[in-house]
Amino acid sequence: MTDQDASAAAIATPAGIPAARPPRLTREQSRARTRERLLASAAVVFTREGYAGASIDRIAEEAGYSKGAMYSNFASKDELFFAMFDFYALGQANELCRRLDALDDPDALIAAVCDWADGMRHEPDLRLLVVDMARLARADAAVAARHTRMFDDEWHQVGSRLTKIFPGGVPPVPVLQLGALVMDIAYGNATQLHAGLTAGDLIGLALRALRDAYGARPAASARPGNA
Repeated sequence: MTDQDASAAAIATPAGIPAARPPRLTREQSRARTRERLLASAAVVFTREGYAGASIDRIAEEAGYSKGAMYSNFASKDELFFAMFDFYALGQANELCRRLDALDDPDALIAAVCDWADGMRHEPDLRLLVVDMARLARADAAVAARHTRMFDDEWHQVGSRLTKIFPGGVPPVPVLQLGALVMDIAYGNATQLHAGLTAGDLIGLALRALRDAYGARPAASARPGNA
């Protein structure tokens, strides 16, 4: 058997039909894959070493790329940091919304939020980076404004799904505040320093207290401005 025959046999299916080769990625697909790999490596390095301790060289090495590949996707360490934070924060919020969209029972909804919050410990732990993110945003008004808009949208999306835990779907507080309550507890730092409590414990306590306190009230008495 020639080398050419051996190569053909190696990629043949059991029926003797050559296996289809995977399609080649387009330039856009390849760039997107590289970007996601860089973001994943950035999450590992920033979480492990903090913003100040992380370097572009170390992140590129973690991803298996050159520093040039890094700078072809991100203009600076700050830009990479914010892109990484946005990518994972929005992804986690979208995952929570996806879970809540599949449920209607109030107790099941609250349980799903608690499970999601506790499960975040298995993702890149963005809680460790919240202070760094806030400090950098304060130093740049444009970045601060962009992140305010991002968080407003994220909190509104989460809060709007949680209206289902209240009678008639009318919460006692604006949906933005309801979403902010959940996300702020989920990303809070206190539970990292106390082994006896989790974010899910505190979120469950807060949501059940709101529901039970206002559940017996008619919808007309709910606080205005819930949109």
